[in-house]
Amino acid sequence: MAEKILMPKMGMTMTEGTVEEWKVKEGDTVKTGDILFTASTDKITNDVESQHDGTILKIIVPEGTTVDVYSVVAYIGAVGECIPDEENASPTLAENEPSAEPSAASGPSAGSSPASDQVKASPAAKKLAREKGIDLSLVTGTGPNGKIKIEDVEQYLEAGPKASPAAVKAAADLGVDLNGAGSPGKRIMKADVEAAAHSAPPEEDDNNLPPKKVDPLRRSIAKNMTESWHISPRVTYTRPVDMTEAKEMRRRLKDAMGNQGLKITYNHILMKVCARVLMEIPDVNGSFSDNMLTHHRHANVGLAVAKGDGLIVPNVKRCEEKSLTEISREMDALIRKTRNGDVALEDITGGTFTISSLGPYGITSFSPIINQPELAILGVCDIVDTPVVRNGEIVIRPIMNLSLTADHRVIDGVKASRFLQRVAEILENPYLLMS
Repeated sequence: MAEKILMPKMGMTMTEGTVEEWKVKEGDTVKTGDILFTASTDKITNDVESQHDGTILKIIVPEGTTVDVYSVVAYIGAVGECIPDEENASPTLAENEPSAEPSAASGPSAGSSPASDQVKASPAAKKLAREKGIDLSLVTGTGPNGKIKIEDVEQYLEAGPKASPAAVKAAADLGVDLNGAGSPGKRIMKADVEAAAHSAPPEEDDNNLPPKKVDPLRRSIAKNMTESWHISPRVTYTRPVDMTEAKEMRRRLKDAMGNQGLKITYNHILMKVCARVLMEIPDVNGSFSDNMLTHHRHANVGLAVAKGDGLIVPNVKRCEEKSLTEISREMDALIRKTRNGDVALEDITGGTFTISSLGPYGITSFSPIINQPELAILGVCDIVDTPVVRNGEIVIRPIMNLSLTADHRVIDGVKASRFLQRVAEILENPYLLMS
């Protein structure tokens, strides 16, 4: 019996997933560990590996379809092995997901014809024919009693356009590509060729590259950022911080922690400092969703991590309870998992506050977008040697701008300013972390 390929549960809170892209097709031979398809939620995108050796016998769930976790998406096994009837192998579509098959009362769909409806064909073959606008009466069936299988429709598509002899001659005379003439699935006639010859081709745009499909991660980022932009009335507060003492602390810790194979960064220090301040000013350590405000007992601090052309925000849970050593070790592991595509849903959910650092790129000011449903996000800028006045004298100090974007529905200017002021105070006097 063929083995089921299921939509995996990639995290404790995951209830449904989308098949973003199939990496294999029916008939492909795969080994254990080969990537079968890319699955995504609104938070994460992961490649799903095969748990068996064998041949892909049937793909049940097409790309772009959302189904419940543990739904059957395909079958794998030996060539010729039995799989359940297609009618019984339909996946459990997630709520609001349109059914692939129209109801009987809806009548024939666009692209079908009365002749197609009377032809004996499998449901999958009829579905593909409808999608491609193919008249099934033109397809030769190879199933029992001439029944048309999906493979017959696919073979018909691969065979290219069918044209009358007069159409073939006209195409040669007029220099028309038959692939661009006539209607999909219909026999191409001379009139179709002549019509194609008289239609002016669109001018090529030499100034632009061809558009390409956006990858699942970027689609998820675009969706979340657009929602955040429209949901939160946000205000960004910027404050310069003298990093003289923090730089010295990092230098000393860097040597000490280096012996343990750990690398201390300003992001680790900021995560520790922010966790401390979030406990002192709990109004910032919350989330707002569906007109409900939740204050969190612990500071789960996330750090925006670059992955390819996108960003993912893993977070360290209960950050306020952990030492710099623990934060460094845990965050480094999360960064590796994120960039290797091994991050779990639990690693990127449950965050209560986010840090986004653009300092390595020389940025001195920016306005980060809140990671919903959190209430604030801290933007970290470059450390720049800057002339400042100290005790009536102009001196050079390493100054770093911090930009706090806060949800003004919940956090007013005073609260946001207090938070930023306290973060700056600890960074300028890092021994306060010992208090």
